[in-house]
Amino acid sequence: MIFLNLLLASLVGFPVVVFGSLFVAYVLYLHYVHMKYSHVPGPKRKGFFLGNVADLRQAAKDGRVNADVMLVWNKEFGPVFVFFAFHLAIVHVYIPEVVREILVSENYPKYDPAYKSLGCQFGQRFMGRGLVTETDNEVWKPQAAMFRPTFHRNYLKTCIVQFNDSSDALIEFLCKKADGKTEVNMMDVFNKLSLDSISKVAFGMDMNVFSKEKSTFCSDIQLILDNAYLNVLSPLMWLSPFKDHIKLRREGRAASKRMREVGRQRIMGQMEALKRGEKLDNNILSHILQSAAPAGDSNVIDLELMIDQFMTFFVAGQETTACLMASALLELGRHPEIVYKMKTEVDAVLGDDGYVSFEDLSKLKYTTAVLKETLRFHCPVPCVIRKTPKEVVWNGIKLPADTLINVCIMNLARQKEYFESPEEFMPSRFLGGDNNNNMYIPFSLGPRKCIGKQFAMIEAQVAMAKLIKNFTFDLVPGLSFDYVASVTNKPKDSCRVYVKPAAPRSDIISNV
Repeated sequence: MIFLNLLLASLVGFPVVVFGSLFVAYVLYLHYVHMKYSHVPGPKRKGFFLGNVADLRQAAKDGRVNADVMLVWNKEFGPVFVFFAFHLAIVHVYIPEVVREILVSENYPKYDPAYKSLGCQFGQRFMGRGLVTETDNEVWKPQAAMFRPTFHRNYLKTCIVQFNDSSDALIEFLCKKADGKTEVNMMDVFNKLSLDSISKVAFGMDMNVFSKEKSTFCSDIQLILDNAYLNVLSPLMWLSPFKDHIKLRREGRAASKRMREVGRQRIMGQMEALKRGEKLDNNILSHILQSAAPAGDSNVIDLELMIDQFMTFFVAGQETTACLMASALLELGRHPEIVYKMKTEVDAVLGDDGYVSFEDLSKLKYTTAVLKETLRFHCPVPCVIRKTPKEVVWNGIKLPADTLINVCIMNLARQKEYFESPEEFMPSRFLGGDNNNNMYIPFSLGPRKCIGKQFAMIEAQVAMAKLIKNFTFDLVPGLSFDYVASVTNKPKDSCRVYVKPAAPRSDIISNV
């Protein structure tokens, strides 16, 4: 009996000792992290374990995004400050020369854990080690070298027909709803447009997204992005026994598998056509395959890595560009004088046929300025996270090696020293260019800046020009202009409008 009691006590006591030891170790580690950065200015922690997470959660309840909170701290604590998120100390920097050092001259490495939830969705490979999720710069370089020529304006110029085709499909879709009474969720519509553009220009696919009420592909992308953000906020969701979390993990894996299978079939189909000596259509995928395996030797192609890139283009390109256009339309709804200027320009440049040639893009100066100001005012990707490979001293503050650095793209473009009235939406600030001493970098900066910058801008220029030429948009009354944080910052109430055929400019100016 005594032996059984001792055995039972040991069985119960061992896990208690283990978990107790782990808890003590975690407490000591947190204390070490807090002391390590105690010399760096920053907001007072709201809790020993959560750090400043409570501030971010409160901001979300108040309709603000994380960058809004960071801007307040920036003004209070200066251009270098630290905040704590659980066990992480994250330093913000708002010094142009330092931003250039981080992103350009030194090209500090990406923080690997921040990209794992996109690389792999709960055990199912998704974006894998593609251009966004590959954190090893040396491994990334040959990938970027292979794809960079196809995202240059000189190549995208040859795809202007596809960009017009996608926007024309959008116009045809909206014509059926342009009665001034039907509420249209333009965020959803822009997601479809971006999906259509990417599928046509990048992969030579027509997914017929505008013929369907709901696109499974769009829904899968949104699910995966939401899951990735939740996984960052709650890292233990991977192990959670709760029914809702089990369901999210199962659905996330299934969505990842479905999307990768679409990519696999398309890439293999193109490779087989290449082997048969067929001439491939003009798209980014066919260009890459013909460059990588000109003799039709598919053995030189890493299929899984190509699928990683397929996923990367869709996820990185769809949500961000859709957010850009939705945010632009929201601002146009609040500024009829801007709509008037855009319509005047668009009518003059496009004429009667409404086709946007590549040469027209450089003439759409005001339309482009509206998009650039939208990227400054509502940057879809608010920040990039890097890590210091060595000890650094910025603004007189010494930071140890392996410090996490948040380059807040959104807040860099809100600095009064570099932008007149940064709290106002003023497209005119970009009519003279956009060189703001490394403070306006919506597509990041340096070797690892967004490779799809030109793609996104051409897509948005063509689409917004056609929309302004063909329609008038009225925002649904009571629409919130707050934003919510996910992998991207996006409108809280989406972008819901009533669509009508284009009004004469005289009617627009009467509302100014």
